[in-house]
Amino acid sequence: MFGFSWLDALLILWLLWQLIYGLSTGLVVGLGGLVGFVAGAVAAFFAAPFVSGHAPGPGWRTVFVIGATVILIAAGHAVGIRIGRAIGGRVKPGPVRTVNRLLGGALNVVVGAAVISLLAFGVANLGIPAVSKQLSGSAVISRIDAWTPDPLKAAAAQMRSLVLDEGIPQLLNPAGPNVQVAVPRSSTDTPAWNNAAKSVLKISGTAFQCGQNQTGTGFVVAPNRVLTNAHVVAGVSMPVVATPSQGSLPARVVYFDPVKDLAILAVDGLNVAPLPAGSTLRDNSQAAFAGYPLGGPLQVRPATVMASGPMLIPDITGKQKSALDIYQLAGNVQSGNSGGPLLDTSGRVVGVVFAKSTTSEPVGFAFTMTEVAPVVAAAPMLSSSVGSGQCSAK
Repeated sequence: MFGFSWLDALLILWLLWQLIYGLSTGLVVGLGGLVGFVAGAVAAFFAAPFVSGHAPGPGWRTVFVIGATVILIAAGHAVGIRIGRAIGGRVKPGPVRTVNRLLGGALNVVVGAAVISLLAFGVANLGIPAVSKQLSGSAVISRIDAWTPDPLKAAAAQMRSLVLDEGIPQLLNPAGPNVQVAVPRSSTDTPAWNNAAKSVLKISGTAFQCGQNQTGTGFVVAPNRVLTNAHVVAGVSMPVVATPSQGSLPARVVYFDPVKDLAILAVDGLNVAPLPAGSTLRDNSQAAFAGYPLGGPLQVRPATVMASGPMLIPDITGKQKSALDIYQLAGNVQSGNSGGPLLDTSGRVVGVVFAKSTTSEPVGFAFTMTEVAPVVAAAPMLSSSVGSGQCSAK
């Protein structure tokens, strides 16, 4: 069917049904349904923490939240349509009703596409290989995703993160809680950083032991090898790597260090160029870090090296501390940036982001090349699957 999958066929039928339904009911009913949809989504947002807290166990948390979200949105949509029908029935036959129905058809298609986009985003971030492969291979979803503005994707990611907090390690700011930090405002739209971003990938997976989804960032360090943080894939048996041109690919953990919080994933058939490695930056150096904050679209953000050197860092379980060489960065690091590369102005990897400050100040932390370089050097030789440790319930 023109190269489309069975999923594409179902999605096209869904959009056609939305068009026909919108043409038959009109704009007023469509607006009622849209308002109800939004109201249901808002209700789901506030209800999610309550529902999650009453799940019988960690493994049921995601199921309960998704179920409650679907029920509340569907209920809101149904109520909105009923109200819209009551109002829309007053539109008299004639040109006004014709325009009302045409606009209703258009609105319903847009709303239907938005529903597809939001559901695909949420399900894809669960990191289930078979499901992620189907979604990434869908021509309809790919086209809708291309038409969806990045700010809307980022907003959806922000909402999702507030409901299902996937967490990022947090460290005390060595400079103190009362020190104000200014995030650099320099542009990251440079040829070097844009080219480096092509090798930065989204990592996702489900840690069934803890009943939680985990997303983060990784980058290619050797053919078919991706480096990320150990806490991103901790407890995940089947991580998924999302690529810009090959869709979602299954990965295997071939290196896992819970103390240094670094992991290497083997991704067979990965057609992405490795990032070149640079040297550890000096204090006050300008840099950038690339990643998928909150599991949303790829972003490259500016950073400044505030300080660097050894610091006692807890392992991914928070129990054992080790002296590791790190950067303290002025930069807006968020959950989802974990495992992303810190880049110098030439687009070379000079560190790996792994944590943010416990304060409200925009301070992040990254491992220097003292910790990263040995792992990068060993990556091409790593091929045997290893355990991914245990997740930490958030």
